[in-house]
Amino acid sequence: MSDRPPAEELRRSVAVLATEWWLVAGGIAGYLSYGVWVIGTGLALDAFAPGLAAASLATVGSTSVTGLLVFAAVAWVLAPAVVAAWLLNRQLSNVNGNLVSQYRIDHPGVLPAVSGVVMVVATAAALAVGPRVPVLVLMAIAGVHLLVRTIAFGRRVYSFSPQPLFTVLGVASGLALAAAWLVHAPRLPGTVGERVAGAGVVTVVETGLGVAGVAGVESATALGVLLSVPALLSGLYLAVQTVAARRVRARAPLANPVKRAEQRYPIMPPAADSSRPGPPTPSTNGASASTTSSASTEDGNAATADVATTGESSDDDSSHTRVFTTDEPIPEGEDAMAAVGGDDEDEEDDGWIDDTAIFSPDGATSSDDECGNCGTEIPRESVTFCPNCGERIRR
Repeated sequence: MSDRPPAEELRRSVAVLATEWWLVAGGIAGYLSYGVWVIGTGLALDAFAPGLAAASLATVGSTSVTGLLVFAAVAWVLAPAVVAAWLLNRQLSNVNGNLVSQYRIDHPGVLPAVSGVVMVVATAAALAVGPRVPVLVLMAIAGVHLLVRTIAFGRRVYSFSPQPLFTVLGVASGLALAAAWLVHAPRLPGTVGERVAGAGVVTVVETGLGVAGVAGVESATALGVLLSVPALLSGLYLAVQTVAARRVRARAPLANPVKRAEQRYPIMPPAADSSRPGPPTPSTNGASASTTSSASTEDGNAATADVATTGESSDDDSSHTRVFTTDEPIPEGEDAMAAVGGDDEDEEDDGWIDDTAIFSPDGATSSDDECGNCGTEIPRESVTFCPNCGERIRR
């Protein structure tokens, strides 16, 4: 399993943009279908239950909470946010529920880099020229993309990766985006704007701002704040994860780290000399002990590589074993006896050698029957990707 340099991983992160067409298509479809849902359900409520829509259920301060506001909070804000979070989780997961392969890069910290830079530029533009429509559109696109990349990053890293948290991030961002649609919808031109007003959206927005205690705030300002919520949540998670990653590194080496199939181990500092394993101790039959060392890879801004070093068994009195690779063809005839037996002629008996020569192609070890990422046993000749975690099997 290779550990690519950060610059190459950044190029790979940019290249993943070509596979994220679903985000553009889903955003456009979601915007249109959400508008149809709001207008349709608003008009239906006004037609079939006008008394419920106008009924006052409670009072918050000087603002009366009507049935229409409660209906809008559930049907127009909460339900679409939950559906959007579910669809996002489904899009980012393979059939086994693990992160899809295009986001499994060796340095997951570069995943939010591109959209993060765009979001910073959009925020600076909003502060400089005000919440203009092109700036708000750029903020919406960059914020949603940053959220998607942050969730992918969070699922990939090791130190702070609670799966329920990513669902909460998706739902909270969906709530803000749904509210943003309601705030800007009354300004839509033509028949659409009239239908939006007839569905009660204007009343819901004004009442909602009053309940929130921000009545009188300009719609453009409220819209800019709501559109920045996905980016703010992403930035908050990235900050907390950075602190958690440092704490994990400070406790290195980890005694028995356990990760999900979609994750990478955090990179750890070198162990102190006193904690390094000593030289192999010979066993009673003269065989040297095998040692295995693993180098854990990065969390957040780095990746991992596992390294195994296996000692060779020493000779005994009855048999010898030699492994030939593809760069060293198996000798035949007398060459085979010479290669296996060496200069020790005492091992020969009537032309036969009581030794075994094994041909092993490069990389064909016993571990090739297992996925190097999640440990699932795999048929080595017929599988290119791990059926459990989706990792490419390198032969």
